[in-house]
Amino acid sequence: MAQFKPFETEGMPIEEQPMDWKDMVKAPYDKKAVDAYTRTRIILMNGIENNAVLMSHAIERMHPDPEVKKSMALMRRIDSQQQVAVNWLNPADQSVIETTLGYEQVAVDLTANLAKNEPDPYVKQTLDFALLEDFDHLYRYSCLYDYIEGGDPEAIVQGKTEVKPGRPTSIEHRHPVDSMRKHYDKDTAGIKTKMNYTTIVSGEQQTMLYYRSHGFM
Repeated sequence: MAQFKPFETEGMPIEEQPMDWKDMVKAPYDKKAVDAYTRTRIILMNGIENNAVLMSHAIERMHPDPEVKKSMALMRRIDSQQQVAVNWLNPADQSVIETTLGYEQVAVDLTANLAKNEPDPYVKQTLDFALLEDFDHLYRYSCLYDYIEGGDPEAIVQGKTEVKPGRPTSIEHRHPVDSMRKHYDKDTAGIKTKMNYTTIVSGEQQTMLYYRSHGFM
């Protein structure tokens, strides 16, 4: 597969990017036949698109230039359409707990991959710390899937992510101040650190939004 190099790829003019409903709504994947990493890529890309929209709203509220606001509004509409197109690839017959296992597989594999290639020692340490909790989340939701639906979590993760206990949930709870981390230096941090940061924040934020809207189901 050819390596994707976004900074070396010619983009599409923004005027050509808006989509109609036929562009946005595509057939969802078959949950029984889909590759585990197709599911996780959809979940992650949904989070990235959501983060782009939310960040754009935040920046626009603080920017005084009306012309900049107009440009951001156009980009935000397109990002929103892309988010719908990606998110609706998830099938309606995939249960909440099955989707949850996909989210936690994203958390484990993405965090591990980013930590593996992160050049900043402090950022890597932060990712490693989170990974121990992600492992436990995947393990406990796997147990819940078996208990509630009698399902085999291996049907979701397909042997690509190890399901095993991590840091116990009972000791994950800590004071909010203890969860605060230092930010990277914007002037000295490498592009990989900045991209890793944006990617993991997008994924974790999407997971938070998903659990807040589906936790009661």
